[in-house]
Amino acid sequence: MLDTRLCSREELIDLYHRRWSIETIYREWKHSLDIQNLRSKTPRGILKEVYAQLLLSNLLRYTMTEAVGETDQTPIDLSFLSILTLERKAVAKVIPMSFSEYAALSAKLLAQIRAAKIRKRPGRSYPRPQDGKIKNKGHGKYQQPARIVRKSA
Repeated sequence: MLDTRLCSREELIDLYHRRWSIETIYREWKHSLDIQNLRSKTPRGILKEVYAQLLLSNLLRYTMTEAVGETDQTPIDLSFLSILTLERKAVAKVIPMSFSEYAALSAKLLAQIRAAKIRKRPGRSYPRPQDGKIKNKGHGKYQQPARIVRKSA
């Protein structure tokens, strides 16, 4: 990774951001879809639950893509959890509806989804009080500081 002929700095930054998007999707599966709490007792049942959750995830991503449509937004700019909540509320209303009512609800839902943006907070930092100190991990092991603290002269 130190050889600039193999990979430029810009490529590394791009790869990092792509990886971050993938990790975000994994987090959505674990926390928003609660995919780690499967209720089935058999391997076949667990597989069905996982497939159902992944199908739900893909349907939500498709809806996000449809919502941004011709706008300058991308689906990644939208909050998955907010959209999951909006979709769950909308599904409860769909059952006793006529087609015209459904079309109106669908248009309203897409507008709400477009508005469910993730707040961008560039340059944010959450410094931890102990980041500049060596940590005693026990059993004679120590962890070096996460952040180098420069002493002023």
